[in-house]
Amino acid sequence: MKQHYETLGLNQSATQEQIQFAYEKLSKELNPINNDNQEFFIEEYEKVKQAYNALNQSSILKNSESTSKTTRPNRPESSSSSNSSDSFTVTISKQKIEELKNRKLDIEEKQTYVSAGLKTLSILSMIGSGFWLIIFFVLIARYTNIEVIFIFLIFLFPFILKFIGALRMFKGKKSGYKIYMIPSIILNIIFILSILTGHQNHNLIVAIIFTFSMIIFSFIFHSYKGKLN
Repeated sequence: MKQHYETLGLNQSATQEQIQFAYEKLSKELNPINNDNQEFFIEEYEKVKQAYNALNQSSILKNSESTSKTTRPNRPESSSSSNSSDSFTVTISKQKIEELKNRKLDIEEKQTYVSAGLKTLSILSMIGSGFWLIIFFVLIARYTNIEVIFIFLIFLFPFILKFIGALRMFKGKKSGYKIYMIPSIILNIIFILSILTGHQNHNLIVAIIFTFSMIIFSFIFHSYKGKLN
């Protein structure tokens, strides 16, 4: 509920009267009809409405069955009541509106940047996985030894999963992250062990570059995990 109070510019100790007054004040200032139906005001107006409805329906605020959700209560005339109303100010200046607009634009720009970065990374990963798939297919076609072909097939399957995972992350799918990361981790472990045990001495530099690149790609994809749906 805290965010709803913040939307209306109130603290969580606000009374029903204060909530009603804040809602009417903000809804009037943010009404799209009074602001050339600009998209910004439409969105902010909806946020205010949702916040008011949520608070108005809360059991905490239902202290009386006679409380009206649509009618503004009479303004208090006693000194104690006026102090309650004067204890907060609800208004949105033009400067504040511009600040909110700029903040929204900054968020949209960051989201666009993240989306573009994730798509670029996914494309590069698909290209890399596709390259190794072609290599393994060529090797499988050249060899006739069943054991060698079986080994190539074992390495072929993780790259197929990596390609599918990168493709799904390109589309913003969170499931693609697991599909990509699991085979990547397995391949990293295999190559690191093969390097440490000396099985990659004849291709040591290639193996190190390959392993390092997979680790880097996995790390960057992990940083984008929260942006996937």
